[in-house]
Amino acid sequence: MSENGLNVSRRGFVAGAGAAALTAGLAGCASGTAEKEGTDLASTSPEKTAYDPNAGEWIPTTCNMCFNNCSIKAHVIDGVIVELTGNPDSPIGYGHICGKGAAGIMQQYDPNRITKPMKRTNPEKGIDIDPGWVEISWDEAYDLVDEAFSKAVAEYPGALGSMSMVASQTGSLVKGMALGALYGAYEPANAIADLCGTGVHQVSYIYTGAGNAKPDYEYCNYLIQFGTNAGVATRHGFNMTAELFSKRRAEGMRLVNFDPHMSAGAEAADLWVPIRPSTDAAAALAMANVLVNELGIFDAEYLTNRTNGPALVSDETQRILRHPESNKALYMDASDNTAKPYDECVQPVLEGTFEVDGAACTTAFTLYKAHISRYTPEYQEEITTVPAATIRQIAKEFGEAAHIGETIEVGGVTMPYRPVCVDLFSGLTRHKHAYHACWSVIMLNVIVGAANSVGGLIGFDPACNGITDDPENVVQFRPSIWEEDGFMNDVSLLMAYPGSYYERVRKPIEEYKPTDMSMLALQPLGEDAHFFNLAQCDPDLYGTQPIKAALVYGCNPIKWWGNHDEQIEMLKNLDFIVGVDLFLNESSYLYDVFLPEANYLERIDPLPHMFFNHRVICGLDVPWAYPIMQPVVEPKDGVKSIFEIMGDLADRRGMTANYVGLMNMVYRVKDEYSVPMDQPFDLEAFANSVAKSLVDEEHDFEWFKEHGVYTHPRDVDEVYIWANNAPGKVPLYWDFMFEAKEKVEKTVEELGIYWETDDYQPFPDWKPCTEWEVTDPDFTLFPIYYTDSINVDSWGLGNPYINEVNESNPYAYAVEMNAAVASEKGLADGDKIRLVSQHDSSVEGILMTSEKIHPECMAVICGSWGSHSEFIPSSKGKGTPIAHLAPGHDPKRFDYICSALDQTVRVKVEKIS
Repeated sequence: MSENGLNVSRRGFVAGAGAAALTAGLAGCASGTAEKEGTDLASTSPEKTAYDPNAGEWIPTTCNMCFNNCSIKAHVIDGVIVELTGNPDSPIGYGHICGKGAAGIMQQYDPNRITKPMKRTNPEKGIDIDPGWVEISWDEAYDLVDEAFSKAVAEYPGALGSMSMVASQTGSLVKGMALGALYGAYEPANAIADLCGTGVHQVSYIYTGAGNAKPDYEYCNYLIQFGTNAGVATRHGFNMTAELFSKRRAEGMRLVNFDPHMSAGAEAADLWVPIRPSTDAAAALAMANVLVNELGIFDAEYLTNRTNGPALVSDETQRILRHPESNKALYMDASDNTAKPYDECVQPVLEGTFEVDGAACTTAFTLYKAHISRYTPEYQEEITTVPAATIRQIAKEFGEAAHIGETIEVGGVTMPYRPVCVDLFSGLTRHKHAYHACWSVIMLNVIVGAANSVGGLIGFDPACNGITDDPENVVQFRPSIWEEDGFMNDVSLLMAYPGSYYERVRKPIEEYKPTDMSMLALQPLGEDAHFFNLAQCDPDLYGTQPIKAALVYGCNPIKWWGNHDEQIEMLKNLDFIVGVDLFLNESSYLYDVFLPEANYLERIDPLPHMFFNHRVICGLDVPWAYPIMQPVVEPKDGVKSIFEIMGDLADRRGMTANYVGLMNMVYRVKDEYSVPMDQPFDLEAFANSVAKSLVDEEHDFEWFKEHGVYTHPRDVDEVYIWANNAPGKVPLYWDFMFEAKEKVEKTVEELGIYWETDDYQPFPDWKPCTEWEVTDPDFTLFPIYYTDSINVDSWGLGNPYINEVNESNPYAYAVEMNAAVASEKGLADGDKIRLVSQHDSSVEGILMTSEKIHPECMAVICGSWGSHSEFIPSSKGKGTPIAHLAPGHDPKRFDYICSALDQTVRVKVEKIS
C-alpha cells in the first residue's frame, strides 16, 4: 500500500482500469470499472477491482493531461482518487477520457512529484550537475523570488521575463500579465515553445475570424488533412473531434491525408499521400491550379462576393486601386462599366483586364489564376515526390464533392452547402516559409467557397451572442469589419477580444520598432514571441536588452527550441531562474528556486477554457459549455496554483489591487462581484466572482462544484458566421502585404539589423526550406517527429503509466526508417544508430524499419525524448530527441512573418557497433 492509500501498479493500470482508454485509437474510453470486489488493481484481470465502485463520491472537474482540458469526473474514496472518467454531462469531451487523461491518476500520485519549495545550494550550473536542492519555506522562497525579480527590473523593465507553455493555459496567460502588473516587466517577454502558433492560428484568424478552425464534420463529406492527425491522435478539441470524426467516417466521409509518415491520420485515411517534408505548399498550389485552370472548378459567386477577387490591381504598381477619399477597394461594375468602391458595386466583375483613368489594371482573381498556373502537377512532383496523377485525382474528387452552387437549410437558415474541407495544423509549421504553407493550404477552401460555409472550414468559436438569455451578458464577441476591403477582423484566442491584423499593418511606422525581444512589432501578421529565443542568445544581433531573471512555468525550455546545447547556454546566462512545476525536468538543473505547483486534481483554475476560440469546437449540437476545475483531493503539502503564487507575491508587495484589477479585466468580472482589493487574494472567492459575472448569481461557484458544467445552446450565426447574409469577406489578394513590407524594410534599415521580407507578397508560394539542396551526398535524410494518441509534445513523457504503454510499442522509443532504404544501407531492426547533422550535433537511438514512412525520412514520436533528469527516472535516457539536430539560433532558419523555426535538417545515419 502506498503512502497515498492507493494500491495500484503500472501493470494494474494497463490491465485493469485504464487499458481500454490507453489503447483507443479514436476518442478513448471511460476506464473499465470492474464488477467484482476483493483484489487490487495490480491483478491482470480487468474484472477485478481494488475498491467498491459504489463507495465514495464522483467529483466533476477538468483534465489537464494535455491542452484539450476535457471535462472529467474523479472517483474519490476516503480522500484518494481511485478512478478518472470522462464527464457525460459535459459536451467538452463528450464523456470520453483518453489514455493521457486516464494516466492523470499517476501524475497525482507519482512519488517523483515535488511538493515543497526548494532552493539550489550548488552555484555551479549545468546538466547532470546536482543543484544541491534543499527544502525551504514558502516565505523564504517568496523572499528570494521577490528580491531577484525586483533587482532585475531595477536595471530596466525588460530584464524580467517568463517562459511557459500550456500546462495551464489560463495560468500561463495570467502569469505573464501579472509580472507586468507586479514588477513593471514587459509582458511580451513571455517566451513560448516552437509548437505554438507559427502560421496556423494567424491564417485561421484571417479566413475564419477565429484563431483555430476545423472541418464542419457534421456535414463534411470529403476531408483532406495536411500536417494534422485531427480526430485520431491529437489536436485542439481532440475527444470532441474524435466523436464527430469517427461518426462521419462510418457514414462515408472520404479522408485523404498528406504526411511524410503514416501516422494516425494516415492510418485512418482512404488515401495516404506520403510527401517530402516542407513541400505541402507546392502540392496545395498544384491542386489549386488543377481546380481553377485545368478543370474550371471554382465558386465564382463566392469569390465575387466573399473575397476581394474582383478588386482592380494596377498593372504597374501591383497595388489595389482605391477610392481617393474612403480608400475602399475599387471593383469594375458590369452594370455601367465603371470602377466603384466595392460596397457600391452592383455587378462586380470577377475576371478581366481594364483601364481606369488611363491606367491598365487586372482583377485580383485573374492575377491569381496566372500566379498558380506554374504549379503544374508535374512541377510539384519534382518538389514533393507526389505523383502528378495523384494530385489531379484528389483535386478532381475534391472539386466535384464541393457541390458548388448548392444550398442547405440549417437551423432554419438557408446557406451555401460546401461539404468539403482542407484541414491543417502544426505539421506545416516546423519549416521556414511556414506562413506560406498554411496560406496555400487554407486557400483550397476559399477556391470552392468552403471557408465559413456549411460542411467546410469554420472557426472554433468565431462569435458569441451571449451564454445566457440576458442581452447584456458579458460574454459576447464577433469579428468586426475592416471597411477598406470589407474583410472580417478577428477575435483573439482565449480572451475573445477584438483583433485586426489589418489595423496592425496600418499602425504608424514608428510603432514597428521593437521594444522587447519578442520582435513582435516587426511582425504585424504574427503573434508569438519565438524571436525571444534568438534575441536572448544574441541580443547584439537585434539591439535588444536580454532578460536577466525569468519565471519558468510548466515547461522545459531546454527542449522546446531546436538544439538543446544552445538553449542550455542561453539559460545559464540568466542571473536568476524561478521554476514552477510538478517535476524537476532538465531545465530545472539551471533553476535557482523551485516552487511546486498544485496538480490539476488539487487546484482551481478559474474558467479553464477562458472564452474558448482555442480548444472547444463549435457546432449547433455543441452548446456553449463552461466547466469547473476544482480540487478533488486536498493539495499535497499545501502546494499552490500559479494563480495563488502570483496572488501571494502581490500581497507581499502590497499590490493586491493591481493583481485583482488585472484578473477582473481578464475574466470580465463585474464590479459588484469583485473580490476585495485590500485583502489577500482568495482564489475560490475569485472563481465565485467569475461564475456570477459570466452567468448569474444562481450559478455561483458552489453550483458549479455540484453540477460541473453550465451549458447554453448556440445560435446558428455563432457557428456559421455568415448566416443571414452577414457582412464579411476574406482576402484573395493580400494587398496589405505591400504596406507591411515597406514599413518593415524601412524599420530594419534604420535599426541596421538582419531581417527578411521576401515572404511579404500578395499570393502564396512554395519556397524551399533551409537545407533543401543536398550539399553532401552523405546527408540525405530528413528526421521528423509526430504525435500519437498517448504522447503529445512534452506532456506525460515522464509518466510511469504512459511509459509502460510506450514500452509495449516497439516504435515508441525507436527511430523509424523506410525498410527498403534501411536494407540498402545494411541496417536492420534493433540496430543502434547515430543520426548526425551538418551542424556538429548528433543523437542516438534504436532503429525500427517500416513501410509506412517516406523513403527520405526518419521518424520518432515527439521530438523531445532523451531526458537527462535524474528526478524523472521513468523517462531518463529513453527515445531519440531529434529536435536537438536543428540549430535554433540561426537567423536564416526563421520565418519572418510568423517566427516559425525551420527544423528541416538533413542527416546521415551511422551504425554503432
